[in-house]
Amino acid sequence: MSDTTDPSLAFTLPVQLTKTIHRQPYPFILPENNRQDGKIVLVTGGGTGIGAAAAHVWVRAGAEGVVIAGRRQEKLDETASSLKSASAGTKILTVKTDITISGDVEKLFSKIKETFGRTADVVLANAGWSEAGTAGEHPVDKWWKIYEINVKGVYATIHHFIRSQSDPATPTGTIVVVGSAASALVLPGLSAYSTSKFVGQRIVDFIDREYPTLRVFDLLPGVVVTPMMGETYRPLAKDHPDLVGMVSLWLAQPRADFLSGQLVSVNWDLEAMEAHAKEISEKNLLRLQYLPILPVAGGSGI
Repeated sequence: MSDTTDPSLAFTLPVQLTKTIHRQPYPFILPENNRQDGKIVLVTGGGTGIGAAAAHVWVRAGAEGVVIAGRRQEKLDETASSLKSASAGTKILTVKTDITISGDVEKLFSKIKETFGRTADVVLANAGWSEAGTAGEHPVDKWWKIYEINVKGVYATIHHFIRSQSDPATPTGTIVVVGSAASALVLPGLSAYSTSKFVGQRIVDFIDREYPTLRVFDLLPGVVVTPMMGETYRPLAKDHPDLVGMVSLWLAQPRADFLSGQLVSVNWDLEAMEAHAKEISEKNLLRLQYLPILPVAGGSGI
C-alpha cells in the first residue's frame, strides 16, 4: 500500500480502485510470467516514451513480432536497433506512419500482413499528443490537432485493424487504447487533451458493443515522464514507463476477458481485480456510464 499522503499521487488517487497502488513493475505482470510466444503486436507511437518501453516489454515476453509505428523514422530506427539487440528471435518491423492520415494507417496494416503473412494479434494504440492553453489562448488549429491525433488517429487505427482481418464482420484480437486520468478531471488549459481522451474511452465502449468478438480496453498509463509532458507535471511522474507494456501483456490473455470494454489502470492491483472478476463483469462496474440519477443509467430521476 502506498502512502496516500504522497503529493505525487495527486492524479493517481482520484482514479485509484484497489487498495494497493502499483507504480513499479511487480511479479504478476512481468514478461517472464506473461509469455506472448506466437503473437504479433503493433505499437503506435512506438519510437519514443511509453510506446518504445512497451515494445521492449513485448520483446522480453517472446512475441513473434513487434511492429512500431510513428511519424519520425529516425526515432523508429533508434528504437528498432535497441529492440533487435535485446531480441532472442522476435522479428522487428518499423513503419513510418501518420495515424491522422487514413491511407497511412491502411498501408501500415498492409505492411504487417506482407511481413508476417497475417495481421497483428494485439494493437496498442498509444500514439497521442497534448498541448496546454486556455480557450482564449489556444489557437483553434492547434487545439483541433490534439483531436486529430487522439481521436481520429485512434479511430483510424481501430478501423484499419478491423478491415485488415480475414473476416472484418467478426474480427478477433486485442485492442488496448492508452487513455489518461485527465479524462476524468477538469484541468484548466488541457481541455483538448482531457476531452479527447474521454472520447477515446467512449470509442472503446462502442467498439466493445459493435464487435463482441474483439477484446478492447481503455488503459490509464499512470503519470510517466514523456517528451510531451510539461514541467508542471514532472514532479508527479513517478510511474515506471514499462507498466503500460506489462499490463498490456496481461490484457492480451483470456484471463482479462472480464474487463473487455471497460477501464483499467496500470496502478491497480491486477490480482485483486481477478479476485473480483465475476462482480466486475456482471455489474459492468468499470464501464463508462452517464449520471446515475438519470434513467439512461438506471436511475429514476427526482
